Amino acid sequence: MIKTLADHFEVAAGLASGISRYAAELGLDVDPIARACGLDPQRFTIINERISLDRLCRYMEALALIAGDDVFGLKSVSGFEKGASGPFGYGLMNAPTVRDFLIFFGRNMSKISETRVCTLEIGARAAHFEWTFSPLILHRDQYVDMGLVQGFNLLRVFLGDDINRVKLELERKKPINTNLHKQLLTQNVSFNAPVNAMIIPAEFLGRNNPDADPRLFEIMSMQLDAMETSRADITDPVVAIKLQVAENLASNTPTLASEAERLGMSPRTLQRRLTDAGTSMQAIVDECRKEMAARLLSETTLTLSTISYRLGFSAPAAFTRSAIRWFGMTPSQYRKEN
Repeated sequence: MIKTLADHFEVAAGLASGISRYAAELGLDVDPIARACGLDPQRFTIINERISLDRLCRYMEALALIAGDDVFGLKSVSGFEKGASGPFGYGLMNAPTVRDFLIFFGRNMSKISETRVCTLEIGARAAHFEWTFSPLILHRDQYVDMGLVQGFNLLRVFLGDDINRVKLELERKKPINTNLHKQLLTQNVSFNAPVNAMIIPAEFLGRNNPDADPRLFEIMSMQLDAMETSRADITDPVVAIKLQVAENLASNTPTLASEAERLGMSPRTLQRRLTDAGTSMQAIVDECRKEMAARLLSETTLTLSTISYRLGFSAPAAFTRSAIRWFGMTPSQYRKEN
C-alpha cells in the first residue's frame, strides 16, 4: 500500500493487538479488516514494533462501524493485557504520585503515540494537560477514547471516587449516549472541544499510588528518556516540509523563507536542495493539497466549502479548478466516485 504523509506518525503496535483481541471476542474477522486498512496483523505482537497511527485509527473506526458501536474504543480496553503499551504503561502504573503520573504522561506521550500538541501546565489551582494529534489523522475518536480509559483506569487507583472531580474536555463529537464515558472516565466530561484537555485539581497532585514501585518507575523513565523519536526521516528536508505544509494548510501555509528559517538554513540553500530533489515549494504545497483533498472528499462528510478552506484556498472556486487539474473532475464528482 502506498505510504501517505499521515503514515509518518506512528504508535506502538501492541495497542492494535488488544484492539483486535476485543473485536475477535465480538465475533469479528479482524485480520481482513486490518489488511484493508493497510495494517499487517502479524506485526501487532512484535515487541517495540511501531505501526501507522493513521491506519490504526482507521482500523478502530472500521471495527466500530461494523460492530455498530460508537463507543467501541471505550470498551476495547477489556482486550488489553497488562503492560500492552510497554515501558509507558508500566511507568504510569508505578508512578509514586499523581504529579509524577502527569509529568511522566506529558513527557512521554508523544513517544507512545505521536502528538501535535502535548502540554502540561501545573498551576496553583489545577494541573492542565492538553493534547491533540496532527490534522492528517482524520479519524481518531475511537482511538482517543481507548487511550483515555487506559489512563483513567490507572488514575482511579490514586483518586478513587474523586476521579469525578477531574474535568475532561474532548475533541470528539458527542456520542449518542454519554453514560459510558461518564462511567469509565469522569462524570465531568464534555465534547466538541478545540483540543483534548484534562484538568486535575491541584489538591490531588500529592496523592500517593498504593501500588507504586518507585524503582521500576525510575527504570521506565530512564528507558523512555533514551528512546529516540521514530520519525528519523524528518531529517530529510523534503519530508519535513511536506509534513509542515500538510499540517498548516488551513492556518498559515509555510513559505520557502519560513521553512528555511525553521530548518536552520538559508532560503537559497533550501531552494537548491529542493531543486536537487526534483521539486519546489510550490510543487510541495500543491502535492499536499491534492493528497489532503482526496482524503477529505472520500473519508469525510465535510462540505466542499469547508474542505476548500482547510486546504488553504481563498475561495471554493479555486479548489474546484485545482480538483479538475488533479483528478480530471470536480470535487463533488470525485466524492461521488470515491
